[in-house]
Amino acid sequence: MSRRWAWQHPERSRHLGSEDELDPNALAKTNINPKTGKPKAKPRARVRRSLMAHLEDLHSLLRSSYFSVWPLRVRFFRADVYRVWRAWSDRVNGHLPPNIKIILDGDNLGTISAVQKGNDLAPVGGVTSLSVDYTELEDYLEKSMFILEDPEDLHCKCCDGPVSPDEEQIVVCPEPDCRGTSHILCLSTKFLDATNDLDRLTPVQGTCPACSRVVQWPVMMKELSCRNRAEKEARAIITKKEKRLRKEAKASSGSQTSPLKFRSQRTREPTEEPAEDDLGPDWYKEVDLESDSDFDGRQKSKTSRSAPKLDIVIEDSDWDDAEVVE
Repeated sequence: MSRRWAWQHPERSRHLGSEDELDPNALAKTNINPKTGKPKAKPRARVRRSLMAHLEDLHSLLRSSYFSVWPLRVRFFRADVYRVWRAWSDRVNGHLPPNIKIILDGDNLGTISAVQKGNDLAPVGGVTSLSVDYTELEDYLEKSMFILEDPEDLHCKCCDGPVSPDEEQIVVCPEPDCRGTSHILCLSTKFLDATNDLDRLTPVQGTCPACSRVVQWPVMMKELSCRNRAEKEARAIITKKEKRLRKEAKASSGSQTSPLKFRSQRTREPTEEPAEDDLGPDWYKEVDLESDSDFDGRQKSKTSRSAPKLDIVIEDSDWDDAEVVE
């Protein structure tokens, strides 16, 4: 919110220089009124609404002492806007710090590849495709809530003290196979001490004391914020994930073919022994082929061995004793 407000009101933001630095032609230097002996009232600053002016203010904000230490991402969806940005960046003296990343997206790219889960630097194609919720942290949230559900045997990896998630701010390592937990103040102090920057107030990244891997501080804070301030939303995300996994498992089991019904269609590995009912390339040599005459003879023999037909018996009729009339 502070970044948004500062960019929308650059003339009133304390993160930028004076109003004269923002627009030298908008304000005149303050002079003393010879009649009253008091400084002249400053004229109202002219609101700048051009694209170049907004990008100039954004570039200045990102280079300010307050925002330059944040791991920010600037994503450009329009090629014409990025061209104006490049023109200003090449002309200005200052450069953006390496922790602020510029991402080309939208029509800046010819084709958009598939969205990479968990990669905030990957293009998404459009503004509507941006992930603005905590869905991307579903695995991280599930792991953290499972670990902190029973904190009796958990200890801070920095101070070795017990952790109490109900009373303290506890952070969990975002690595999937790490169960490291720490107090937020202990871990932030450890990360800041490793930077040797006395002016830095918020860490950007650091080495996990449990798994010794580099982890991103903003990701940990995002998970902590969702877990503590939006517990219902966090549990809803986990429930949604479980339903999706059950649906995928059901669809996967339904698409699998039966091994008894479609055994001959199964692809066999080169080293796999053929099944007993599989037919080899020379299967016809093992079968006694019979001629048509043999088949006819076998059929006649079969007919002769069949049961004899029953004699047709017609019962006597009442007309047998009738007198013949000539």
